[in-house]
Amino acid sequence: MFDVSRVPFSYHGSWMSIRFQAGTDQLWFRNHHFKSNDLFALQTLVDGKLISPVITAGASALVLEAGAGCVEICFEGPESVRLRGQGGVVLRLVGKRIHAYLNGPDMAVFNFRKAYRRYQFEALCGTLGLAGAYASEAEDLDNLAEIKGAGVLAGLDHDSQAITMMPDADGAWELAIDEFWSSWQRPERKGFDECLAESASAFEAFRRGFPAVPAELTEAQALAAYIDWSCTVNPTGLIKRPTLFMSKNWMNNVWSWDQCFNAMALAAGHPELALDQMLTEVDHQDAFGAYPDAFNDLEIHYNYSKPPVHGLAFEDILKRLPSPPSREVMETMVRSLGKQADWWMTYRLSSTHCHGLPYYLHGNDSGWDNSTMFAKGVPLVAPDLSALLVVQMDVLARLSRDLGWTEAAADWARRADELFAGLMRELWRGDHFVARLANDGSDVESASLIPWLPLVLGDRLPEMARFCLRQGIEDHLTEWGLATERVDSPEYSEDGYWRGPIWAPSTFLAVTGLERSGHGDLADVVAERFCKLCAKSGFAENYNAITGAPLRDPAYTWTASVFLLLASNCVSKRTELD
Repeated sequence: MFDVSRVPFSYHGSWMSIRFQAGTDQLWFRNHHFKSNDLFALQTLVDGKLISPVITAGASALVLEAGAGCVEICFEGPESVRLRGQGGVVLRLVGKRIHAYLNGPDMAVFNFRKAYRRYQFEALCGTLGLAGAYASEAEDLDNLAEIKGAGVLAGLDHDSQAITMMPDADGAWELAIDEFWSSWQRPERKGFDECLAESASAFEAFRRGFPAVPAELTEAQALAAYIDWSCTVNPTGLIKRPTLFMSKNWMNNVWSWDQCFNAMALAAGHPELALDQMLTEVDHQDAFGAYPDAFNDLEIHYNYSKPPVHGLAFEDILKRLPSPPSREVMETMVRSLGKQADWWMTYRLSSTHCHGLPYYLHGNDSGWDNSTMFAKGVPLVAPDLSALLVVQMDVLARLSRDLGWTEAAADWARRADELFAGLMRELWRGDHFVARLANDGSDVESASLIPWLPLVLGDRLPEMARFCLRQGIEDHLTEWGLATERVDSPEYSEDGYWRGPIWAPSTFLAVTGLERSGHGDLADVVAERFCKLCAKSGFAENYNAITGAPLRDPAYTWTASVFLLLASNCVSKRTELD
């Protein structure tokens, strides 16, 4: 069960969802083409009066209880939603400024230009009525007087349109809503109870694909699995393969580093979907080698980049997959990761100060949009960027060797050594890393967590450097996990986005770095605190580092995915101890 005011009710592969409209207690039917669109409100009426229903949400059904009646809602696959009313309750579906029309007995269409889709309404039992501006066909309905008598037109704005579902003599009605693009074809309808059972079975099969977690985290695991399952959309437009959005609240995009964390979490139980999360970036890699900053079904842009965590992620995925990918997929990924590394080392390379090291041009490039590390400007030669590229080059060397590409393997190994040497020479200050401005070479110190994340280099680093980086990470540790800005910093902000709150990706990178560097004890502490945080506060975009309160988008896939990764690792560690 979950709170539909925070977690949208949706279905694997679907572009539709139902949730409360932000800042209201009104339930809305929505779609996610190009961006989130509130399409029409779902209103329940009893004896002609609007009633705020008691809402219960689960993976397979959304139930609205109103008076002695109720409305049950489930999905009949990704493109159809089924609704069933009982106990005399009337359902009103209200939209604004749409083209609404009847197209058959007890059938109507809502055409939403802004949402790039149309919606076919078909009454399977009971009576469908259409009324409101742009819906003059309703004037010809024999049952218009009955609809008015039931009070279902009360309170409609002048620019609103409403479809109403009136019960039959038994107090029941049933409605199907199909999303379509240009032309509607009536699908073969299943019984409502069959739809419920198939939806529950589909989610349960997905949930079982994740490794076991400690008993106290099983409820949180189910919610995390639901968020990842329900935030997946089927191929449409620029989306070429099944893809997880960050959320079906409002973050309806693919961002190039976000997908990596989702892919790692899916690898063990859903290997094909996991590889799709990596390959969806490859689909849009440009001729220079850059991955897009973000895209959806209708829009793509390269104005920013994202940090190159892709090599680290792909190596992790390979370790989790139940069987190796095909040779074709391996070659595709190795070539793509190589092009991405070359892009950074060609088009983002400092040629004056910090010679030979790559730079960011905006906080967005780093994924840490407003981090204090960028307070003095750009281009910024940042230690995490070089560290991640060294990791990626090391991965490319190993994978090229496995593919029999010996010359490429030797070249990547050489380049990794050179970049690592440059990182230590230019940015290491004896007990910590700094960033540097590429234009004048000046050091940039900050209280951000970023400069401690080169710990992902593991045993490439001297033992003393690993110890110092551990201490730096420890300084960011709170009761709930790792603050992205040290809490004693004057720049710390409780809801400062990357200037304080706890985030899933930074947590995962820190845990990975600690484990690779021989500091598994602290890695376990960080992981367990983050998992406890998720169990307490759900899977928000980020969290207050001091109180653990959820912040921003309340149902975020990469948070759910990192929880699934770290929670399953907790089981592995406990098993080893036993």
